[in-house]
Amino acid sequence: MNPKSLGVLFAAGAILQNACVAYADTSAPGAGSPAANSQEFPRQILKSGVNLNTTGVSPNTLQLANNIQLTPVLEKLQSLRARVDSLPAGQERADARFELQEARWQALQIISRTNLEIDFAIAEMTAEQNVYSEILSTFTNDRDKLVARVNAGSFISNGVLWAVCEGLTIPTHTRGVFAVSSGITGIAAGLVPSIASMYTLKAVNGKRKTSEVEPNMLAKLFNYPTNPEIEYPASVWRFLNEAPAEGASSKSRKEQMIDRWIADSNIPGFTSRDSKTLDAITASVAQKKGLSIATLNTRQVMLQQLSAEVQKMKRMLLELSMVVQGDKQFVASTPLRTTPVSRRPGGYTVPAQTPVVQSAGAPRGVASTPQTDLAGALTQQTMSGLGVP
Repeated sequence: MNPKSLGVLFAAGAILQNACVAYADTSAPGAGSPAANSQEFPRQILKSGVNLNTTGVSPNTLQLANNIQLTPVLEKLQSLRARVDSLPAGQERADARFELQEARWQALQIISRTNLEIDFAIAEMTAEQNVYSEILSTFTNDRDKLVARVNAGSFISNGVLWAVCEGLTIPTHTRGVFAVSSGITGIAAGLVPSIASMYTLKAVNGKRKTSEVEPNMLAKLFNYPTNPEIEYPASVWRFLNEAPAEGASSKSRKEQMIDRWIADSNIPGFTSRDSKTLDAITASVAQKKGLSIATLNTRQVMLQQLSAEVQKMKRMLLELSMVVQGDKQFVASTPLRTTPVSRRPGGYTVPAQTPVVQSAGAPRGVASTPQTDLAGALTQQTMSGLGVP
């Protein structure tokens, strides 16, 4: 075989090898996942997209309004507001005012309940962080005291041994220099601090204990069993399991958070979704030597970031409140992102598609207005006293 043919064969072999490697990389189970601990300076995980200076609402706010069944009420409210402005003074205008007030009250009730559901989830996260902060403080103090004692013993022993070593080198009138004794003492003076320094490298990690079995708010994110105390309200859980209505990624907010935690170099103890450390991080399974300063720090960071992302729902609720007050228009022309169906723990199913806002019907629970002139006059007077136009 001539050299030219041999070169062609080598080139073909290299191309085939590269193709196989590429195929293996894309077909691996972890393909598309972020590299573990690769992001040194992380940023915020998600953005709400709320702009208070615009007349319309953000796509994420539209998505939230659909999720909490607020869209029909807001559309009804806007329609009634326009109707009241167009009607002349009289019984029909008074009836429209009463319906407008009912719709406004119903919208504020829904917003208030959703706000309390957010607080319900955040309250549990905060309580867990307080407990972990107390344990972490104890572990840290014990670690610092141990390191301080080791360092003090190292410095004291080093000073004493070197003093003895140098003292042995001073000749007296009866004896000469104790060279052998001085050398042995000098060796000890060098070894003792070195051994203490090596122990300090281990002690700096703090004590390790068997992790407790008391699941926290992170458990459900990783499909661990839960209890009533750590269950998420429906609106919050739906929010986490939906992909943002705007943005480049089609992954749910929950998946984007987990990807960020994997890539975050400031959380070295968590590197994958099937990491064994999740037993201790979620406090769901007792793990020998699983409770440590590193584990507690990881719990703290994850819970803080989870709490921050859930609280961004409040930014959207503010925008919805502005719609109720008439400071913004409920523009529903932006189609929302399609979300794949997936079965979640506890039987919850993420909707296959967040519905695009449709024309609204009359909200439930709207009271009818008496048709007598006297009742109409009283209603009109009441609405004027409440400041309803």
